[in-house]
Amino acid sequence: MRAAGQEKIALKIIKQNHSKKRNRSRNGQLWTWTCKLPINLERYQIFNELNAETAKKMMKDSCFIYACIQAGVDEATINHMREIIRVKDFPMSKIKVIAKETGIRFHVIKYNEKYSNHSYTYEPDEEPKMTVELLLMYDHYMLNEKLPISSMFIKNYEDVCKLCKDWTLEKKMLVNRRYETRYAINSKLVTPLAKVIELLFANNYFEPIRTGELCTYFTTMYNENLEEMIDLTYNERYCARMKKDWSSETKKDMKFPREYVFFADFEASTDGNIHKAYNICFMEDDDDGYTSIWGSDCASKFLEALPDKSLVYFHNLSYDVTFLMSQLEEITGTPIIKGSQTMQIQGKYKGKLLCFKDSYAIISTKLERFPEMFHLTSGEKEVFPYNYYTKELVNTTKVGNIDDAMNHVKDIEAFNENIEKIEDCKIDDEHFDME
Repeated sequence: MRAAGQEKIALKIIKQNHSKKRNRSRNGQLWTWTCKLPINLERYQIFNELNAETAKKMMKDSCFIYACIQAGVDEATINHMREIIRVKDFPMSKIKVIAKETGIRFHVIKYNEKYSNHSYTYEPDEEPKMTVELLLMYDHYMLNEKLPISSMFIKNYEDVCKLCKDWTLEKKMLVNRRYETRYAINSKLVTPLAKVIELLFANNYFEPIRTGELCTYFTTMYNENLEEMIDLTYNERYCARMKKDWSSETKKDMKFPREYVFFADFEASTDGNIHKAYNICFMEDDDDGYTSIWGSDCASKFLEALPDKSLVYFHNLSYDVTFLMSQLEEITGTPIIKGSQTMQIQGKYKGKLLCFKDSYAIISTKLERFPEMFHLTSGEKEVFPYNYYTKELVNTTKVGNIDDAMNHVKDIEAFNENIEKIEDCKIDDEHFDME
């Protein structure tokens, strides 16, 4: 009874968290959680972790098309569906169009945790060549199937693994009775997908995917080359509609309402497989001074410091934005990407609307050449031992050894001169302040 009560409380919290989604139109969207229970739900475009491979599977097709592929719809029909559904978030009315043009019947069960589920059927004009059974849950389309997995397995996963450690995962998933020192299985047991997902939420096996983390992978995918189009044959039935004339009156004004302009630059340690930002310097366009933030949380502190409606320029945004994407709560609009260059990304952080642009798209040269090009008064000649700034050093004392640092610069003389000239940089004959 106590366990059942806890499950009801957990489900109540889940329902509250999803209330905004339930009130939306019946659109198809990405599944924005990873499943931490080690079961394979990839057939439903639900993954155990977010990485380059799973992000590609999430990005390649909308959840509706992904489900149709799993249902065995032929490749030619799938390609036509892709022509109709070009975005991940699409209205349910598109399914009616697809049903009529492909000859497939679609039976959709819309999950509703408060009331009974709603059912929608989309029929083709002719005799259907196949029927696809779909489940729409939290705006995500999946095949409506039953899985060989028990409620007991999900609720008691750790105990099942402890007592049945020699069993295969598939056998463990079928447990339905517990005795004093062992479990028993039912080999014919199946559970509806909607119920499985309910139980996974109730037992905290779903972890939200941050929008910024997802977009970090999506950004790199824009750089991949398109496959060569070899087959130029087409179905005349699918190419008979006239394209509507474009009207400038329907175009929305997408200009960013900037109120502040900043220039910023990250510094990151390069001693590991992944670059870790340890410092960011930034300044406002009408300010002579700059702000420097140190620490592994410098990206989040930087976003905290920015006022609402800030426009921030980075020189080579493609690199610097990787430190920000995991912090942003939402990406608004469409990132502007040309080849391997990220030119603009707009997003939200704690309600603030922020826009990041690449100054390299305007002035395509290295920063170190700016003083000479624009006759600027700059500080000392930049001689920076980037590879010397390891994660260990920047996260501990921030005190560098002069002799060690000189092994990481080409112009040793200029490096020594800078240590002498820059105020409070040299600590003693052997050490310097890395900040």
